[in-house]
Amino acid sequence: MIRTSIKLLFLPLAAALFSATATAQTPAPELSQFHYRELFNDATPPPPLRPTSASVIKNLITRETQFREALLQFSFKRDVVLQTIGPSGAVTGEYIRRSVFVLDDRGQRIERVLYHPKSTIREMQITKEDVQDLAGSQLFGLELDELSSYNFSHLGEEILYGRTVEVIAVNPKQEPDPQHMRARFFVGRIWIDGETFQTVKLEGITEPHGKQRFPAFQTRRDLKIESLLFPSSTSADDVLHFTEKDVHYRIDVKYYDFKRFASRLKIVEVE
Repeated sequence: MIRTSIKLLFLPLAAALFSATATAQTPAPELSQFHYRELFNDATPPPPLRPTSASVIKNLITRETQFREALLQFSFKRDVVLQTIGPSGAVTGEYIRRSVFVLDDRGQRIERVLYHPKSTIREMQITKEDVQDLAGSQLFGLELDELSSYNFSHLGEEILYGRTVEVIAVNPKQEPDPQHMRARFFVGRIWIDGETFQTVKLEGITEPHGKQRFPAFQTRRDLKIESLLFPSSTSADDVLHFTEKDVHYRIDVKYYDFKRFASRLKIVEVE
């Protein structure tokens, strides 16, 4: 009887030990493998790192330099319409100028006027500074050889024309001198594409003013030529506040017919 009891006690104990051994050798359940694949194979990749403000400004200068170098190889046409607007919204005067431009080897703009009838604007005078701005800040924003004279501030990103852009504020380091009107400075903002860092829009004003007044303008660059963005238009619709009166002033400029030419124009100084 004692031996039989021992056998009966041994059987449940052996079964329990066998069950524990079998459980330890069972493969991991399929559910664990699923979680592994979910975590390491199907996980959403982390968002790309945003560029630093310093790198955005550096890339702007690099791409703008490439654009200016490319533009040296092109001629283009420009149509200018300047208008004064009366209280009723009617045009009271008009200045028209159609030109073809080339840039010499120094990057200087050389204009050949194709059509320029006598101005009918009477409420204000179109000055040489106005004409200078049309081929300067309103076309390019700021000159590359004057970069050291400017402060740049990265303001962050926006959505413009359906794309992500970086916004940069630009202003001269020193207050422009109204006694030296030939030295023109762009004050405003530049929008650049967040991927290519090419300029897509300029908006601002040119200083100094002195006794003259200049409108706030915007220039769009959306003509894609050989992977670069070229300017297509400049516009302004502003009220200029003179001492004696206010003048409603409008600018409409079109840039078109960009053509690459085989040879470059070189300027040689002759004694």
